[in-house]
Parts: sequence; structure tokens; C-alpha cells
Amino acid sequence: MSKVKTTPCKLAIKKTLSYSGVFRYPLTYYQLVSMLISRDSLNVKQIKRELKKQTKVDLIDKVDDKYILHGIEPIDWIKRKENAENILKRNKKVLEYIARIPWIKMIAVTGSVANYNAEEKADIDLLFITSKDRVWLSRGFVFLTLSLLNKLPKEHENREICPNIFIDESNLSWAKKRRNLYVAQNIISMQPIFEKEDTYFKFIYENRWIRNYYPSFKVNYSGVSTKSSSSRSAFMKLIENMAMISQLFYMKKRMTTETITNRLIHFNKNDNSRWILKSYKKLLKSNF
Repeated sequence: MSKVKTTPCKLAIKKTLSYSGVFRYPLTYYQLVSMLISRDSLNVKQIKRELKKQTKVDLIDKVDDKYILHGIEPIDWIKRKENAENILKRNKKVLEYIARIPWIKMIAVTGSVANYNAEEKADIDLLFITSKDRVWLSRGFVFLTLSLLNKLPKEHENREICPNIFIDESNLSWAKKRRNLYVAQNIISMQPIFEKEDTYFKFIYENRWIRNYYPSFKVNYSGVSTKSSSSRSAFMKLIENMAMISQLFYMKKRMTTETITNRLIHFNKNDNSRWILKSYKKLLKSNF
């Protein structure tokens, strides 16, 4: 393949389709534009013109009004979308019960279900934002609720609901050393299914670094202070500490690569970020 001049628009399209290409997932024009990976601001005319050009010379394939890099066999995205919708539908009531826990301020679906790219037996990855100093209490009640509703089978591979991330509302900004394209994509694709007090918008505002990857992703939020105050009750702080100690004791033998503090609980036992980013870079390089 002869090399041609790389423009910011061409590079952005290649990056975006290379990332979705890792999953063999074709993108509609709207998806491509809204999830365009770029550091430059590009207008619609530029993108349409470049897409047409690359499709014409067989660098990009257009299948059912969706775009994918040439040579990649697309998945059955209709089936994957149906799988995600079915998984959410049959767990709707359970998620509604969890949302009643008083210290929970946001529940968001992340991962393959949020991207409507779920296999039939996929699980729902959940991110929670809690009141200040209530991370461990919230986690305890989430698992208690799931247990009472028979949603915690002993075999972890049979669990359809996976509460993976719990974030204290006073600690919304993602750690700088862990910021990358993989995390940014998960943030822009997350689907809030419950939130109050503008918690979703506060979370996006505190993680506005994602616009270094996705400048087209814009959420209107005034940036009002996200500072929060916790209860002054010494008793509740004692209960929170007891919840943390008891859960850590139970988790001790099962811990692998989890990130655990008094402000953040992030279960990352099956961390796919490395191979996804590696595959993305390899695919991007092969197309230039």
C-alpha cells in the first residue's frame, strides 16, 4: 500500500476506526463523529469528505451505513446490541433496588453492555459514586442487596452483575497515572442509569482530561464546586471504618490487582486495558 500524506482528519478517522476495529465493531457516521479520537477540532464537512475518499480507495469499508477498516470482518452488531438490551432489561428491577441505597449518588453501566457490544453471557459492569465517607458502607449494602435477590452465585463466572468501581464523591478525578485512551473511552461510553444532584455532570467535569482524546465529547456543566461534606457523626464514621475492615478481611485471600483506598474501590481482576491498547496501536500502525 503506497503511503499518502497524513492529515489531522485522516489520522483522527484512522484512530477511531482502529480502536473500534479491535472489537470488530463498525461505527455509524454519528458514532464516529461523536467518538472521534483527535486533538484537533474538525468540522463535519472535513470528516465526510475524508470518509468518502478513504471508502473510495478501499481503506475503509461501508457496511449497512456503518464504517470499519478494510479487511476487518465486522461482528453481528445487531445481535450484540440485542444482547445488551436483554441483559439490562432482565436486571432492571435489581438495579432499581440497588439505587434505593441512600448513600449512592450515581450508578453507571460501563464496558461491553454500555457500548451495546455484549456477548450473550456478558455481565453488567457497574460504576458507583457514593456520598463522602460512605464508599465501604455502600459497597456492603450493594452486595447484601444482590445476595438477598439471589444475584450472587458462588461461581463468579455465573454472576451477571459486577459492581466493579466505587468512587467517593470527594474523589471524582481519575488518577493521573491511570489516564489513557482506554479509560477515556469507558468514561464517554458509560450509561448512567441512576443519578442525583448532578453527580454525572460533576464526574465528567472533574475528568475533563478526556477531551484530550475526545474533543467532540462535550457536556454542558457550569463547573460549580464539587466539594462535599460528610456527616459529622462519629458513630457513622466508625461504622464506615468497620465496614472497610470487615470487607478487606474477607477480600484478603482473593485480592489481585485491585485498587483499594478509603476513597476508591476498583476491582480490576481481568484488566483488559493493556491488550486492548496494544492491539489498537498495532492496528493503527498497520494502516499507515
